[in-house]
Amino acid sequence: MKVVIDTTDYISALIGKTHRAKLERVLLNEGVQILADITLLEEIRDVAYRDKFRKYISIEEADLFINSLKWRLKPIIITSHVEASPDPDDNFILALAKDGQADFIITGDKPGLLDLKVFENIPIVRLQAFLDILEKQ
Repeated sequence: MKVVIDTTDYISALIGKTHRAKLERVLLNEGVQILADITLLEEIRDVAYRDKFRKYISIEEADLFINSLKWRLKPIIITSHVEASPDPDDNFILALAKDGQADFIITGDKPGLLDLKVFENIPIVRLQAFLDILEKQ
């Protein structure tokens, strides 16, 4: 199973233990390929480096988190141009899912990607909904 996980879930996992435990369940599941590209990694870093997150994590902790993600992510080269997201900044997530032939897009982004519900036959779900799907398999 191939998934794209939006930046919001990575950042929520970085700063919150409950969300981190949920994301770890996906990261540790060998039956799940987690797709990423350079744009997603840069966005995770840029968001994690924002001053407002210093009360939760240091820059060093953010770097450690991002570097630990890299071993698990499958790199995808994006060739599609997509303009379907309610938030134009999230179009790269849709292009990543399309070009990587993802089975799911995972996001906590509402309003935004969750409002689409489906993109090119790819369901867009919250992390907990995806975990529920994994448990049923």
